[in-house]
Amino acid sequence: MTNTRWLLLISLLLLMACGDKGSEADGLASVNAGPDQKLHAGAVLTLAARGDPAGGEFSWHQLSGPALADFPHAGASISLTLPEQISQARLVFEVRYRLPDGRLLTDRLQVEVIPRVSQPVAFIQSSLTSEQTALTGQLVLLDGSESFDPEGQSLSFFWQQLAGDINWLDGQNLSGPQLQLKAPLLAADSLFLFELTVQNDAGLSDQAEIQVRVQGNAAGIFADPGPEQRVIEFKRHWLDGSDSASLRSAVSCLWTQIAGNTVVLTDATDCRTDFIVPDSRLKPGLVFQLQVQDSSGASATAPLRLMVHPSALHYQPDTGQRQCYDQLAAIPCNNQAYPRQDADFGRDAIAPFLNKIGVGRAGFDFSKLDAFGDELPRDATEFVCLRDNVTGLIWELKEPVAASLASASLRSASNYYSWTSSADGNGGNAGQAAAAQDGCPSNSDCGTATYVAAVNTSLYCGGANWRLPTVTELNSLVDFGEAEVLDPALFQHEPDSAVLGHRYYWTRQSSAEGGGAHAVWVISMGDGNDNSLPKRADSRAYVRLVRSP
Repeated sequence: MTNTRWLLLISLLLLMACGDKGSEADGLASVNAGPDQKLHAGAVLTLAARGDPAGGEFSWHQLSGPALADFPHAGASISLTLPEQISQARLVFEVRYRLPDGRLLTDRLQVEVIPRVSQPVAFIQSSLTSEQTALTGQLVLLDGSESFDPEGQSLSFFWQQLAGDINWLDGQNLSGPQLQLKAPLLAADSLFLFELTVQNDAGLSDQAEIQVRVQGNAAGIFADPGPEQRVIEFKRHWLDGSDSASLRSAVSCLWTQIAGNTVVLTDATDCRTDFIVPDSRLKPGLVFQLQVQDSSGASATAPLRLMVHPSALHYQPDTGQRQCYDQLAAIPCNNQAYPRQDADFGRDAIAPFLNKIGVGRAGFDFSKLDAFGDELPRDATEFVCLRDNVTGLIWELKEPVAASLASASLRSASNYYSWTSSADGNGGNAGQAAAAQDGCPSNSDCGTATYVAAVNTSLYCGGANWRLPTVTELNSLVDFGEAEVLDPALFQHEPDSAVLGHRYYWTRQSSAEGGGAHAVWVISMGDGNDNSLPKRADSRAYVRLVRSP
């Protein structure tokens, strides 16, 4: 029994000596700095220590974190205000307790400092003044983007309607800084109340309210053709009058075009119909009128203005291909089973909607020019050269095939040449000129450089800057949608392919095929294929010059 009592006493003393905080010395002396703390910047920090036995001396010391001016501090407790501008930090403090007998005890605590967080400020602006009343269909912008957080924290937004005859927020994005609302059709004047709640990253929030007045519609019917906007030419555009309404019944619609290049509506009696936007170059604006009628015979009208924006298709030549195919035969284009074919895109696909400056097949557009380079009427039968209205380039036209070399003119279609050029870009190989009178009427030589110089000297078609075309430029003339790749109504004189066994035309660009610059790219005006021919005197092709205006 005696042994049991001693064991219980020893256990109790051990429990009294143990703790989850503090420092102890022999004889059960201890010091306790208190629990760890978590405070916002600008808050009051209080440190209070306890020591046992009493009668000792306390001192506080800061061991880590942004230095505070109050340390070291003599005494068991201290209160101070943390700086407002302090950032996220962890402060470590140590209390030292010197016993009357000289022994020193220590204990520590940590203080986590969180940057101070202020409440955000919600603020709403309206496109209406406080005295204005919105009319049926009028757009009203409620803008909360001027709401702010004093510490620059990001904000989230939430809108709700607090009062009003109908729910005006159906289908709206309620989590953005702005609301754009269209005033509804109402029988009588009505007052609506909206609230914006903003919340910062710390979860603090603020609210603001705003009133919007909507005027009643005495007629009880409203035509809504949608907003004025910019549309891109040759794209399909939808006219949408489905927001039109009557207080009595559903409404029927009728669309009428008032101004602009004429369009074809899919169904002018459908509230939602579509059309292909026409060429913008002659008349860039379109005006429509929407008329709606309800079962009582009441009606309302409203105009819609659209501004047509030019597309890049005015400046991008196309291939002439306007037919789509499957594996066996021609099929209608825009076929989902055989999508994204050549004829589905580009100028050729929208050729019926082009307001051409000149004439040409498919998407091609050429203007006929006289001997001075001036534009002629579209139906002119006599013309000297052509301007491509897509690329802006002016092209040489050939004169009739000569019966013999002796009767050939400078630009006879039957003349042919070897390739020569001393200009930059020849790859270091100027080519070899064919002999005079060997395929051309020149008494000098039958190289392309001599021909270019002679045409420029003649001031043909009002220009002296004629040159050989690039591969891309020459290829822009090729109509791959027709067996005759050059439109015979415009390019009236062409050589017989039997003479040289081909109808290749020279370009200005050397070919790197086979290495080096020993050959030049050519384009066949018989089938549109490209090839390369050597820069030798016995290598011959035809020439069609080009110039910029």
